[in-house]
Order: sequence, then structure tokens, then C-alpha cells
Amino acid sequence: MPQLSGYCRRPVRVILRMNLNMSLNKIIILVICLMSSKLNAGGFGIELQAETWEVSRHGELLIKIPELTTIINKWSDDTQQKIELRYPGGEAGVLWVEELMDRLVSLGIPSSAIQILPGSSAEDIIHLVLIEAIKNNE
Repeated sequence: MPQLSGYCRRPVRVILRMNLNMSLNKIIILVICLMSSKLNAGGFGIELQAETWEVSRHGELLIKIPELTTIINKWSDDTQQKIELRYPGGEAGVLWVEELMDRLVSLGIPSSAIQILPGSSAEDIIHLVLIEAIKNNE
């Protein structure tokens, strides 16, 4: 096998490091994706669309929104769970998620059981996700 001169070996090292760094970046991204999917693997999630919310967000119509009824019933089965609200960014998203949180509290869900996070997949959707409580085996 021919020997590489010192001048030629340097670019090879740089290329190898670049490939190694790119591989590490891919591994890190994969691990993050797997961790986030594992966090939600045991959970239950639904989408609440802005159009549905606007039509029936007041009074008695609120409990007729199937998505809310489903999430409330599933949370009632285990009140140690958290309800995570992933809302669209911007001022409108913040106002919407705060109003939704107020409505959930008025329906009997304690505010300590609700977490709000920016990062909905669309500007007209709030994702409601039940996060299972971590149970300690004592």
C-alpha cells in the first residue's frame, strides 16, 4: 500500500473528521427523536382545530367538543397524568391556549395538571397530549 505524504494526509484527516462529525450529528438527532417518541409512546393525544374551537367554545357547547370530552374522560381515569397543550406560536396562539386552559380548569382539571408548550404542527391546531405520570416502584 502506498504511503501518503504528510501534506496529503492532512486533508484525509479533515475529511474523516467531517464524516465522523456528520455521523455523530445524525446519531444525536436519531436519539432525540427516539426519546421524544418514547415519551409519548404511552400517552394519548388529540388535535383541537381552531374552527371547532370557535364554533363551540362557550358554555354548554364546550363539553360537546368530542376532542375535549375524550381527553377529559381519559385524564379522569388517572388524574396523576398531565395534559400537555402544544399551541401555535404568536400572540393568537398564546391567547387561544390560555383560554383553553381556563376552560379546562373550569371543567375541574387543576391547573397543576396542565402544561403548555409552544410548538403545534400548524397555526390552527392545538395538540392535547396526555402524559403518563412516572410511577415509583417502592
